[in-house]
Amino acid sequence: MRVPRPRSRLGRAGVLAGAVLGALVVFFLIAPYNIAARVPHLPGVAWLLHTYMENSVRTWSRGTDQPKWVDLDDPALVRLGAGHFENGCAPCHGAPGRPPNPLTRGMRPTPPPLAGPAEDYDARELHWIVWNGLKFTGMPAWSGEGRDDEPWALAAFLKRYPELDASAYADLALEPDASRYLTVAQSEGLTELSDRIGSLTGECARCHGADGLGRDGTAPKLAGQSREYIEATLSAFADERRPSGIMGPIAATLSTVEIERLAAHYADLPWSGRVEVGGTLSNLASAGAEIAARGTAEIPSCLSCHGDDLSPPRNPAYPRLSGQEERFLTIWLRLWRDRPFGGTDYAHVMHEAARWLSDRDISALAAYFSSSEVSRPP
Repeated sequence: MRVPRPRSRLGRAGVLAGAVLGALVVFFLIAPYNIAARVPHLPGVAWLLHTYMENSVRTWSRGTDQPKWVDLDDPALVRLGAGHFENGCAPCHGAPGRPPNPLTRGMRPTPPPLAGPAEDYDARELHWIVWNGLKFTGMPAWSGEGRDDEPWALAAFLKRYPELDASAYADLALEPDASRYLTVAQSEGLTELSDRIGSLTGECARCHGADGLGRDGTAPKLAGQSREYIEATLSAFADERRPSGIMGPIAATLSTVEIERLAAHYADLPWSGRVEVGGTLSNLASAGAEIAARGTAEIPSCLSCHGDDLSPPRNPAYPRLSGQEERFLTIWLRLWRDRPFGGTDYAHVMHEAARWLSDRDISALAAYFSSSEVSRPP
């Protein structure tokens, strides 16, 4: 018996759609396309996937805005990105003068060398890729929830990447010699632990400097902060109560004893947070000095907790702020203002103090604390 053909175009289209759908179901169930990473893609498939990825990045990154406080030419921001790249990216992508881990040759797609992509994408697109990661690859999303400020350091570094040779990369990304600064870990004669702490302080030195003073603004100054503050902060990073895609993966590898020893090491290093200011403060920093000293109707005095000449002495759980870098002060104050942040015992106190700050207040306080000696308000 002959099956009558559909007489209308609509009927023929329905039959065709059904046939296509049926073919797709059969393809899905039988799965004839080999997904083994050992087997290369068929011709054209890799190009199709990569081109779609490029188009997707350009489409979805349009909503990414570079914050006003991000200067992609800031050498400190570039060094911060380089330090994280060495820890988190170089094993798969390689680095100038160093190939990637041989294991990556078995990945599909193989992680590409980054000189080309660094030139092909603008900073906004690079930030989007680092922050979001890429499906169907080994590229993860940024691990610090809510810390979309951090990938700008990678974007700044990657824009410099094509011009770097092995020596220039090493100057940016590899740690200075921190061994001469070791204090408690070696003085207590704990040989095995001393070696481990020496290795850890070397890793920390990539960003925080061998002397704990931040490599000219690359990362916050740790030297001279209290043991209590450093221990609480590292513990919060380690269990993600204080999110950070840079510090979290590092702190998560530390034992309780290692956190204690690192805190003791940096607490015993000399603090040089006081900054000599030539002439008078800028108008912005002067406004910050007024808020810091006296507060406002909604904002308490910052110096009543963070001043350096307090009587009774400052709570050791509160950090020293004087001489910290303006960029980090701006980031921290925005984080504390916008949500409870930090994961330590006094996080709620800081949020209540900071939640009334305007963007100008934050800029003023960052200008003041980064360029001023800090003492008890009169």
